[in-house]
Amino acid sequence: MKHKSISRLAVIAISALACATSAVAQQGPSDAEAAQVLKSARPLAENGNATAQYNMGVLYDEGYGVDQDYAQARDWYEKAAAQNYSKAEHNLGIMYQEGHGVPQSDAKAAEWFKRAAENGEPAAQNNLAVLYVRGNGVPQDLAEAARWAAKAAEAGNESARNNLPQIVDSLPQSRIDGNNVNIRSQPNTRGRVIRQADRNTRVAVLDSDGDWRQVVFVDDYAIGWVADFLLAGNTEPLAGDSEMASADMGQDSEAPPQNEEAQADLPQGVSETGPIRYIGGDVVNVRSGPSTGNRVKFQAKRNERVMVTGREEDWRRIRFDDGRTGWIAGFLLVE
Repeated sequence: MKHKSISRLAVIAISALACATSAVAQQGPSDAEAAQVLKSARPLAENGNATAQYNMGVLYDEGYGVDQDYAQARDWYEKAAAQNYSKAEHNLGIMYQEGHGVPQSDAKAAEWFKRAAENGEPAAQNNLAVLYVRGNGVPQDLAEAARWAAKAAEAGNESARNNLPQIVDSLPQSRIDGNNVNIRSQPNTRGRVIRQADRNTRVAVLDSDGDWRQVVFVDDYAIGWVADFLLAGNTEPLAGDSEMASADMGQDSEAPPQNEEAQADLPQGVSETGPIRYIGGDVVNVRSGPSTGNRVKFQAKRNERVMVTGREEDWRRIRFDDGRTGWIAGFLLVE
């Protein structure tokens, strides 16, 4: 099962035998290139080189120049992962998340994503954030999702940069109430100043410790601590419902409403067709148009069946079995 926000690392850098990118749909190597990688990588991998072991895993995982063999892919990934090679750890997470050669397990996927995330792999940081949003394999926790998405976004992961504003919209909101306010690495004045913020800068609140609040900034992905008295404003989620643990992952909710009532219901007697999907979050807002700036029409619950009848960028228009229609972020639909 693949989701847009879950990315895998599978492209081999032929020249260096080292790099992989976090793109889902890049073209794989030709048979000749794969044979070259196989010839170069195997002896290095057998001698314990983690990069070569990872590349061997990719070859067998994707069937590049060899018969696809998930068992061998897993074996090579695990050898590289034993040396804390984060890309291999990430791909093991993908194998468990998709059930490729192993029993499907969101919990095991989360374990491997977390190992890779802690070792600095941005794609794994984003994937772990998505699991925390959905509550798949880990307890549902939007604050933890925001922390990991911010790390991935700071490292340049595009999926995380798209996801973070939407996660943040469902967290308690506030704003800086002062100029040149120090944001610190710890909840005290001894903490290192990681940035400064000016009055009315929007933040989302992740945690509290005494008179301090941990906040995240969407503009530069910074996370830090600020004294409580230097925060002001609304502390409710922008989504308007603190139970909305699975946020719509679309545009920033402060944008003006667009496409209100976009793609209204078809005339009576005209049927719609499209793929069948299921709601992938506990409580999900279904909106009147394809952005978080559009109003919430109603809420849907996990495993409700829907038909996808349209799309606009990362959003999907859906129809429920009872005839209700609306828009939802595509990543919140599962097969």
